[in-house]
Amino acid sequence: MIAKLRIVAVASILLLTASAANAVNADNSTEPSTHHKLADCVVPYYPTTWQEEGIQGNVRLAVRVGPDGEVHEAKVVESSGNRALDRASLRAGYSCKFGTGSKNSDSASEWTTVQYKWVAN
Repeated sequence: MIAKLRIVAVASILLLTASAANAVNADNSTEPSTHHKLADCVVPYYPTTWQEEGIQGNVRLAVRVGPDGEVHEAKVVESSGNRALDRASLRAGYSCKFGTGSKNSDSASEWTTVQYKWVAN
């Protein structure tokens, strides 16, 4: 019997952001901020072949969110060790829409962290 496998794609904002001027530091660290709140992220496609092979892992992305709540740039800051999962997470990361916690819509872009957890059950 083939075990049921599914993806738990957790696109969670870890409330780790840095100003656009600082972006992500050389050591990939960020500074805490609460300017943006996660509104919506697409669940990445989890191909059947990956599920059958039991491919899973965690991917942490740094995403640059503009004042409009759109993701303008994304990069992997913690790899799952699997290139395909990292790429799928990046594609999904660009789909995230953030709400702004500030009334100042002219604020600069900020970096925040989004994490995807790919889990085979």
